[in-house]
Amino acid sequence: MKPIFVILLLLTFISLANPNLKAQAPAQCQDVMLQAFYWDSYADSKWTTINAQAGEIAPLYSLVWLPPSGNCQSSNSMGYAPVWWFDQNSAFGTKTELQTLISSLSNRGARAIADVVVNHRSGATNWTDFPTEYYNGTTYSMGPAQICSTDEVANQPGQATPTGAPDTGDDFNGSRDLDHLSTVVRNNVKGYMHFLKNEMGYAGWRYDMTKGYTASFVNEYNNAAGGYFSVGEYFDGSYDLCKAWIVGCSNNSTTFDFPLKYALNSAMWNGGMNLTQLVWLLNGTTPQPAGLIHSPDTRRYATTFVDNHDTYVTGNSSRFNGNVPAANAFLMGSPGVPCVLLAHWKLYKPEIFNMIAARRAVKLHSESAVTVNQYANNIYVSTASGLNGTLIVKIGSGSYTPPSGYTLAVSGQDYSIWTKTINPVAPSLLVAPSGGTYYSPQTVTMTTTTGASVYYTTNNTPPTITSTPYSLPIVISGSQTLRAIAYNPVTHLYSPEVSNTYTIASMPSSIKVRFKVPAGWTNCKVYAWTGTTPLCGAWPGTSMTLGTDGYYSYNITGFTTLPIGVVFDNGPASPIQQTVDLFTSEDKCWDAGTLTSGKYTANEVTCPPVGIEDPDDFTWNIFPNPTRGLVHVTLPEKIRKVTVTRAIGLPVAITPSWVSNICLIDLSDIPSGVYYISLHRMNGSMVTRKVMKY
Repeated sequence: MKPIFVILLLLTFISLANPNLKAQAPAQCQDVMLQAFYWDSYADSKWTTINAQAGEIAPLYSLVWLPPSGNCQSSNSMGYAPVWWFDQNSAFGTKTELQTLISSLSNRGARAIADVVVNHRSGATNWTDFPTEYYNGTTYSMGPAQICSTDEVANQPGQATPTGAPDTGDDFNGSRDLDHLSTVVRNNVKGYMHFLKNEMGYAGWRYDMTKGYTASFVNEYNNAAGGYFSVGEYFDGSYDLCKAWIVGCSNNSTTFDFPLKYALNSAMWNGGMNLTQLVWLLNGTTPQPAGLIHSPDTRRYATTFVDNHDTYVTGNSSRFNGNVPAANAFLMGSPGVPCVLLAHWKLYKPEIFNMIAARRAVKLHSESAVTVNQYANNIYVSTASGLNGTLIVKIGSGSYTPPSGYTLAVSGQDYSIWTKTINPVAPSLLVAPSGGTYYSPQTVTMTTTTGASVYYTTNNTPPTITSTPYSLPIVISGSQTLRAIAYNPVTHLYSPEVSNTYTIASMPSSIKVRFKVPAGWTNCKVYAWTGTTPLCGAWPGTSMTLGTDGYYSYNITGFTTLPIGVVFDNGPASPIQQTVDLFTSEDKCWDAGTLTSGKYTANEVTCPPVGIEDPDDFTWNIFPNPTRGLVHVTLPEKIRKVTVTRAIGLPVAITPSWVSNICLIDLSDIPSGVYYISLHRMNGSMVTRKVMKY
């Protein structure tokens, strides 16, 4: 018997003995997942950008799949050629920003899913020099002995010779294929998984390129990490091969339903349809929705999707080019765990919102039974059973009338969804865009489920059914808080309140950045950009001015969009010492952090109070001062932001409210002492005054 086969057989026996089988393919799973990125979605998928939308995303998507978050030593990398595993400063933001995002999602009931790339890895300076990393008192290190001997580096002159076992799966030409038969590799992966869960807060995993190594290793890693949800990318349209992968990892993970994805491609295309492709015959007799979800044996382990970051790329032969809302309606009316691509969510937000709300209303789940009512070239109709009722989905141009008792939940070109619930369900409410700072008036739309009406206020008071009824999109042209509810007069049920604060700011003419350099730097330069346009000259940028407070400062101008990217560096030293990429839309201060993978992290801090005396042309009042609690600030002009800091410069977590031109700040719950109230003006300047709390 071959040694490799013996090892794999032993690993299978070990995994089968584990009591947590299937734990990461939850039974009757009601989750809906958002793939919160697509290829090159650096702006849309920044941790801060997604975090600003957490209040909109989390009520609908209980799973949020984030792009690979390890450091690839590039500000323009999607993360699929990882260099560092435990360094989580990536093209999408800093480790702290990522932890804040994951925590923000979790606090709203959504779980973050990590994109785990462990089939292959890139070296730091050459093909094979993987960096040594440390976590929780353990050193993690790999080298040529942990690279598959069949990797292409073996034939490269001047490179180390890989001495690991032959690859147990497909080769990846671009990074070094890791030898998962190696105990060292598996221990490194397990340490990485523990880090992602316990340090970063991830609740589950999406495994990249699972064709690249034996499926049993995914089961081993899942058992070691103990996450909530797992999905593998077995990129193949064969039902038998995908099912074999599920069995190979001891049914301890879902996998993407590529057989269904290709059925969708065949069933719907630009200008045509053959919806018989949406049906497979179970046991050769019973029509069922196509793909892994056609069989009760595999539907629990299917994560369904229309497109992902690979297939969505323009020109990709696998890209779906048919009716995107109709394809997503098919997902929402079928078993499996639906996964919606961020690009599709942005384009078809109201439609997909209503589809998800309908699925949630009847509590459709991954193992739901389905009856295909009829199918032909121009029509597909099925009825799926949930824990709280049934859902009928119709795809195609053919006509269909549902049985009595069903309510139309959503419809559009060539698709409709009807629901029939056992118990009444509270309405859902979508308010878009989310609150935040914008540099132009925002048109806000509010969408609710069938039978409900929306009521809202714009003066930061709680909405009731006597508040203003919503009928048309609302234009927000000034800073205000919009609060809304949905109410169904038949069921007498309310949606949860949605509260969004919109700040409409003028584009600042300049942004002042300040940086406290690490020990050993002799000067400081700043390089800044938007898109591909440099703002402070060519790299390494422009010299900054050192102030008496220990911060180098520079006013950046010439931008027309926000945020701007910023890198601080030590000038023409050899090699140039620099920070990671930073981003800001306003005046900001950073302190140098730790040196990681050749670049310094930077910690955002509250800028030391400056400009205590007001400019002659700006008059504002604070009363009462001193105060026991509530402070009124009267303002002569629009203000971009109001912040409160302690005397030592640390921020105070207080959200001001507004009544006309008066800003109300409640200091009741903070200790007595001296505080600073700072007004961030539309022109980019800041003025500060002292207030005494007693």
